[in-house]
Amino acid sequence: MLSVEQLLALLESRVPALADKAVGLDSARGLVLAEDLVAGADEPAFDRSAMDGFAIRLDAAPGVFQVVGECAPGAPVPESIGESEALRVFTGSALPPGVRVVMQEDLVFSGAAVEIPAVGGATHVRLRGSASRAGDVLVEKGAVLTPAVLAILASEGRVRLRVFARPRVAHLTTGSEVVDPCETPAQGQVRNTNSVLVRAMLEECGAVPAGHWHSGEALEESLDVCRRPEIEGADLLLVSGGASGGAHDHTARLLETLGFEIFCRRLDCRPGKPLIVGVRGNQMAMGLPGNPVSHFVTFQVFVRRVLARMSGASAPAFARVVLTGPEIVRQDVRETFWPARLSGSGVEPLPWLDSGHLGALARVNALIRVPGRAQPVAGDLVEVVVCGDAR
Repeated sequence: MLSVEQLLALLESRVPALADKAVGLDSARGLVLAEDLVAGADEPAFDRSAMDGFAIRLDAAPGVFQVVGECAPGAPVPESIGESEALRVFTGSALPPGVRVVMQEDLVFSGAAVEIPAVGGATHVRLRGSASRAGDVLVEKGAVLTPAVLAILASEGRVRLRVFARPRVAHLTTGSEVVDPCETPAQGQVRNTNSVLVRAMLEECGAVPAGHWHSGEALEESLDVCRRPEIEGADLLLVSGGASGGAHDHTARLLETLGFEIFCRRLDCRPGKPLIVGVRGNQMAMGLPGNPVSHFVTFQVFVRRVLARMSGASAPAFARVVLTGPEIVRQDVRETFWPARLSGSGVEPLPWLDSGHLGALARVNALIRVPGRAQPVAGDLVEVVVCGDAR
């Protein structure tokens, strides 16, 4: 049985990153940059005005200045101005070297001249290269392409860039007692909530669902499904249910028969003890325990980490926040991921009965990581897994 830390270390070393590809800016949001973005030129590329006003020489004394012209944004600029000359400029105007900009509110404008009673203080000039120099790394490999990062790429003229692909994930639910959500379950049957839960969580973290399939208890039936080209071509195969050691639990045998090398069969944590993880070349497979709370926890803590590694992103970090609300009282001494609600004041543990208590997840946006034998109380700093966007 592996500890949580042992499995996290194995995922860091054994999960392969996907190949990178070239995409355009319009389809890159949310992907991960596969190369450093290096500045091709100074930014700003020229001295430019930060304000509307008049440009005068840096060494000019207060007095009256003749206005010798104006420079609108985008227009060419004189190479220099004389000692008693001023040039009308606007925010973004290119400037000659060695000038300051006096805001129009700080002078008196009269016809072809301006009177400037005082100079000094801010120059209101954005100097060439003050933001970055040619050759500087503006965005590092591994950065998520947010709207702001995409704007930086556009400023550099990078309309195509190398990114890591989104992981394609195939999902198989198992169990003869499981029926479609639109069906009315007979005695002993349950609706297939894991298919809905997994698909939504995959989309939430940017993965591409390659398809969902269901099979009954028989190993041969599951093998037939998993030999479909859509599943064999997926980057990650998730199997819901059948991960325990009962007579009808075949996920480990299924994956071994398909050629996966299994490096995790059981995990020393709650919920999520029967977690199976394997690798076959560049393809990963994970057998998730079928109970919905276990499903949610193992996905948030481990599947999201696998997807991040595949997509070239940094592994999700555990946050440290203050525990609010009641003391966490438990009987089990295993490491536990406790359903919780994260807010501005801290994280509040929520009540849950067991790993089958689907309704307990309604308000969950975080999981409190409780080490074995620990019993945190209000005011303690605890580690937290943030789920989704934590709204």
